[in-house]
Amino acid sequence: MIEAGRYRQVADEVFYATDPFATAGPEAIELIKQTALASPRRRARICFHPDPQAAAQEMLIAMGGASYVRPHRHFGKSETLTVLEGAATALLFDEAGSVTQRAPMGSYGSGRPFFYRMPPDVFHTLIFECEMFVYLETTTGPFDPAMSEGAQWAPPESDPEAGRAFLSRLDG
Repeated sequence: MIEAGRYRQVADEVFYATDPFATAGPEAIELIKQTALASPRRRARICFHPDPQAAAQEMLIAMGGASYVRPHRHFGKSETLTVLEGAATALLFDEAGSVTQRAPMGSYGSGRPFFYRMPPDVFHTLIFECEMFVYLETTTGPFDPAMSEGAQWAPPESDPEAGRAFLSRLDG
């Protein structure tokens, strides 16, 4: 673990705020953007909750435009997303992998919606339309990987090239 000012790095792409009264400004966004650029998966986050067991999970996340997020769903948990920088399209899917809804997202002032609340149990992903997409994500805890499922009809995140090709066929 290394200290990065007010943030403690616990993994290559993950930081935690060190102050219980956590604030984030331009330095936080710059930290995760630079970390994402150096990460093989082109992503980084700062967690503002104290640990994975916290009831509220609040994360500031940067995703490089070449990132691939496998369509996935969260069992019994909604998630909210507020765009701070960049543009992306949120895709929602049915059980078989057909796109059921598209939502262009952008920062406030872009003319696009800047906020969504994803209902529980819905497969979803983002197609990034910029070099760096920065957002605030909130969900309920505790964090339990068994409470999420990657879509079996989509490439795994371990194959980002196939994932980007899969998403490019859906884009439009």
